[in-house]
Amino acid sequence: MTNELDARKKESYKIFDDIAGTYDLLNHSLSMGIDVYWRNKMLKHLPNKESINALDLATGTGDVALTLVKDKRVKKITGLDLSKGMIDVGIKKVKKKGLEKKIFLMLGDGVSIPTGDAAFDLTTISFGIRNFSDPQKSLHDIHRVLKRDGRLMIMEFSIPTNFIVRNVYFFYFRHLLPFIGNIVSKHKDAYTYLNKSVEDFPYGDKFLGMMRTAGFQDLKMIPLTFGIATLYIGDKK
Repeated sequence: MTNELDARKKESYKIFDDIAGTYDLLNHSLSMGIDVYWRNKMLKHLPNKESINALDLATGTGDVALTLVKDKRVKKITGLDLSKGMIDVGIKKVKKKGLEKKIFLMLGDGVSIPTGDAAFDLTTISFGIRNFSDPQKSLHDIHRVLKRDGRLMIMEFSIPTNFIVRNVYFFYFRHLLPFIGNIVSKHKDAYTYLNKSVEDFPYGDKFLGMMRTAGFQDLKMIPLTFGIATLYIGDKK
């Protein structure tokens, strides 16, 4: 299973190209709108800086960038994603809100980040790093592109510890979500793959360990909605 997933992760952007047109609709409806609440949690943990230049990896259709820009301290956001389909949708959303001078979405790899050292005050990833071909390499590269006292915030699905919540979660992710997602997106197994990638991801203390290996300090993880998702935070000192 892991070898199959690893192979698919290298070309997962092609899946997102295929489902870009329905991604936002499904993302908001299948999460029952809770994804908006989760992203807004990021605003409460921004680095303590008067001016923030942010990098959003696996930016998709730009929802995280459009959330970060609500804080006046965030002056510029660069969003990178390997899916042209998702970026195209995101650019339209940015233009619709008249934010072209603050948000710049473009094709780019979150594993080998195409920018110089110490370029950003903040890097964010929302529900994307589990699809990266090499998450550990990405974490090292994020550390490289962050300035001293810069911050990394990663939001990702995790497995709830509560027995009842855990069983409801597995039923939803393994059966209901793939069934609805694949039908609406008209993709044979996009949402089946996304579910498998969630269960394969090293969440919790294991992921904090990966961040620590990459050089991040003052690590913390904040469970969201019964542990369905987790916000991981680490700083570069």
